[in-house]
Amino acid sequence: MAAHVGVQAQRAEKQIKDEFEKLHCFLREEEVERLAALKEEEEEKNTRMKERVKEISEMMSSLMDTIRAVEEKLAVDDVLFLQSYKTMMERAQSASQDPQLGSGALINLAKHLGNLSFQVWEKMQGAVKYMPVVLDPNTTHPYLYPSENLTSLRSEDKGQSLPDNPQRFDSYRDILGSEGLTSGTHFWDVEVGENDDWRVGVAGGSVSRKQGLDEEES
Repeated sequence: MAAHVGVQAQRAEKQIKDEFEKLHCFLREEEVERLAALKEEEEEKNTRMKERVKEISEMMSSLMDTIRAVEEKLAVDDVLFLQSYKTMMERAQSASQDPQLGSGALINLAKHLGNLSFQVWEKMQGAVKYMPVVLDPNTTHPYLYPSENLTSLRSEDKGQSLPDNPQRFDSYRDILGSEGLTSGTHFWDVEVGENDDWRVGVAGGSVSRKQGLDEEES
């Protein structure tokens, strides 16, 4: 019994670590994905900003050309300057328009940070599966082998070496769920695959584990 308890603890510890590693892996992947989205938007905003800076530089260069043209005409002939005044003013006004960045110039922080933990938790729900019935391996018949997550089992012709604790069935190949029911209406979908030899039922908590299920209790 003591040796079996040690084996149970070791297996449980390994499975707990494996499950948490899956969760850690999910969170790391989610972190990488969200940081990549943030970086992509940052690069997009920087590209748009550089384009606007280039446009402003071109506008400043055009304005400087207009100023030089005005100075040259003033130096040559006042009359010539007055004749081209209207054209030069239109060029100057066009070049001196205040550049606007437009909407969406800044990073959308609300999208990246708003309800971040909830969004990750909601996405995590889609990656995990809840099983309403969890089997109790301490009740299993030695010829039944529960899965690691205790939601399914298979039957073998070779039995396991298990301690003969009071909760364990040793006659019929039975196993109980880990939680009992006291009231209410309950139903489940049970996948039996291609097996033609199986049974599912409800038993009272006082059912005899050492003689199998009686007919009235099955």
